[in-house]
Amino acid sequence: MIEPSTVRFASAAVYAVSAVVLLALARRKPADLRRYCYPFVAVVAFAGVGIASWGAGIGTFDVGAGTLEAGQLLSDYVAYPFLFGFAAFVSGAGRRYVGGIVAITVAMRLGYDFAEVFAGPLATAGTLGILVGYATLVGLFFGPVASAAARQAPERELFFKKTRNLALFAFGVLIAWAMLQIAGLFDQFTATVTLEYLDLLLRVGFAGFVFANVETLAAEAGSDVGGDGGDSEPDASATISASSAD
Repeated sequence: MIEPSTVRFASAAVYAVSAVVLLALARRKPADLRRYCYPFVAVVAFAGVGIASWGAGIGTFDVGAGTLEAGQLLSDYVAYPFLFGFAAFVSGAGRRYVGGIVAITVAMRLGYDFAEVFAGPLATAGTLGILVGYATLVGLFFGPVASAAARQAPERELFFKKTRNLALFAFGVLIAWAMLQIAGLFDQFTATVTLEYLDLLLRVGFAGFVFANVETLAAEAGSDVGGDGGDSEPDASATISASSAD
């Protein structure tokens, strides 16, 4: 049987090639749109570095009853908050909504770590954190964030809906995978292959979708929501870029 490290090295190679292709595509975009593209290139590049180090066994450390991988943590804690934060940004929502969605996504990923390496109440709390966090994201994206998108240009509102649906669907599948993994229903090889496939879809697939529609962000934005004093769209973009760099 193929070793998990081999699968991860192959995945890292796909990320590396994808990052190069995305960078070339980003440079072909108009200058005012490249700032939306470059963070996705960084997310894919970070994933390649993280998965390669994971495959090499670098940065493995024991926590509780299990182990955590620094490479996986680097990849996930950069990618997941950024992707959901970007979906909120597309809606034109205020910084408080964008920041709140980023924070919820981080808490959900942390909940998976708790459920994976601890037992008893901590594991239960981690699992509940994932499920409650996802339900909260659904409520926000179909509630106040969707209302903010309705005040944008029609093309941008449609872009938001597609971005929201893609992010929620892909992450929902990933949560289902996590529940099966925590329950011990996957063997090591199956768990590795399916996780790498889902992560590639979420990172590279999401980036390709955004690149194909990024011109929509040139549409004039309407008024923001969030009750924080009329945040401007550039401020929201700066928030997302900062989140991707953390």
